[in-house]
Amino acid sequence: STVLVYANSLSGAFVFDDTKQIAGNPALRSWGNIARAFTSDVWAFQRGTLTKDIPPPYYRPLFTAYLTLNYQLFGLWEPGWHLMNLLVHTSATVAIYFLLKRLSGDRLIAAIAALTFGLHPAHVESVSWISGIPDPLAALFFVPSLIWYVRYRTEGEKKFLVASVIAYGLSALCKETPLALPLVFIAWEFARAQPKRSFNTKMRETIPHLIPYALMAGAYLVLRFSVLGRISWKHPFMAQVPDYAIWMTVPYVFVSYLRHLIAPFYLSLIYGTSFVTSATDPRFLVPTAILLFIVILLWVYRQKLSGDLWIAVALIVAPLLPVLNLRVFHFEYIVQDRYLYLPSIGFCYLIAILIMRLSRRQARLAAILAGAIVIAFGASTIAQNRVWHDAVALWQRAVYYSPASWSTHYNLGLAYLNLKQNDAALAQLAEAKRLSPREPTVLNNFALAQNAAGQKAEAIATVREALAIDPTLLEAHNNLGAFLFDQGSYAEAQREFAAVLARDPSSVSARFNLGRTLAATGQQTLAIKTFEEVLQLAPNDAEAHYQLGLSYAASGRMNDAISEIQRALSFPADAQIRREMEAKLAEIQKTR
Repeated sequence: STVLVYANSLSGAFVFDDTKQIAGNPALRSWGNIARAFTSDVWAFQRGTLTKDIPPPYYRPLFTAYLTLNYQLFGLWEPGWHLMNLLVHTSATVAIYFLLKRLSGDRLIAAIAALTFGLHPAHVESVSWISGIPDPLAALFFVPSLIWYVRYRTEGEKKFLVASVIAYGLSALCKETPLALPLVFIAWEFARAQPKRSFNTKMRETIPHLIPYALMAGAYLVLRFSVLGRISWKHPFMAQVPDYAIWMTVPYVFVSYLRHLIAPFYLSLIYGTSFVTSATDPRFLVPTAILLFIVILLWVYRQKLSGDLWIAVALIVAPLLPVLNLRVFHFEYIVQDRYLYLPSIGFCYLIAILIMRLSRRQARLAAILAGAIVIAFGASTIAQNRVWHDAVALWQRAVYYSPASWSTHYNLGLAYLNLKQNDAALAQLAEAKRLSPREPTVLNNFALAQNAAGQKAEAIATVREALAIDPTLLEAHNNLGAFLFDQGSYAEAQREFAAVLARDPSSVSARFNLGRTLAATGQQTLAIKTFEEVLQLAPNDAEAHYQLGLSYAASGRMNDAISEIQRALSFPADAQIRREMEAKLAEIQKTR
């Protein structure tokens, strides 16, 4: 059933961070990147090339290794990447079945929980979005670590402790959230302990078994610090948010996550969440009241609740605690459904327990309820896969939830621009510009849309406006160079491309544009050298092969020209460009 509901995700494109972390990440082309992953952060390939060096310094070497492996297997073939994500999610679902069978001793409870987990729509962000895989990857180690801990404590064999601790460490190398796993161990220990034992007694008996995990967590933190130079991080955009507002927003975020677990319908990448700044704000009062009610309810019925229910609650709460540190997030992304991947294990376990208890009194009602959940979750997951299928669908949903955000309109505009839907792109980027008139990245891409729509002079004026605000914006320099090239101002264009390459020598686009400029001014020897450098960075770039072929032809090297253009035609290309290549190839073959 899990494979069936995700079948429509296999045709999805690279979206959101995929375009940077996969399509735009040259480090993935080398197997050596796996070793480098342990000594650098996830976004290391971008460091030093961005004006605003914002991407968080995540230390997730196994995630980077996963990306590298997939690139070696599939290149930029999206279905292969989606298939691997689905394989990881399905494997995690199977592991969860065995975990919950061991915890509950009931195969049916485990099966219901695993089925619910496999279909839960909140997981679409972690499965259909390729770069959302760190949580499922972490689950592949998080879940076995808990299984082996339980086996160690019930069977007494040290090999299970060793395996559990190693799996715990590996899970942290996928993502930071599993560091909270020992809280689940404590809940399990308390659930199986004699009820009359005091809290202090239970803790004294539990803590010695947790020492190896504390040592592993310490080793991870030392390694993390040695690479990142810090343990934690505060997003630069959060510097403007008062600490009291961050803390007052936590109840709202926590309850939002609970709501998305219970009713995971019409989900989005962005929810237009803003910070709570007043104690009288309903977004503070209502969630706080809900959480207090839940805590009081659990306290009042603490003696009547079974150990399984307490373990389920711990599995929900423990993995959520790290993501309540809102300081690390961009203010538009403080609620992210992918963070529910691990907490949903506990939620699905809780659902299964309650359904089985209901079945003892009203079997038919329990069956109807279980069937309704499966159908609703499955249908919602299929629908949600369409949201993550392509950039337009993704950002249309984001604009629905956050119409006052310039970034949602901006990203939707870029999606339209990539599809050459210039009128739609202009409209969205104009709205982004209206909402944030001095944001240089908005102005830069608005200029691209203007240029694509034939507004050449306006495009140059707009991109110059962007550079007046931020002279170090490399993309704007590259775009200005391209616009100047189109109007025949080759010397000015060449200066712009050189400025980009001085700061970012790995820029394929700027080097390609420089090659075209050199070729246009008759400097074919330098142009050939430049296009060859482009192909070292991007060997499958059809346009670069074609332009190199043209430079060979202009230099009289007809055989080399034919070979390069034929090579260009072996790669996917825009239909119009392909016709141009074929016509040029035929022309050169006639003159040879």
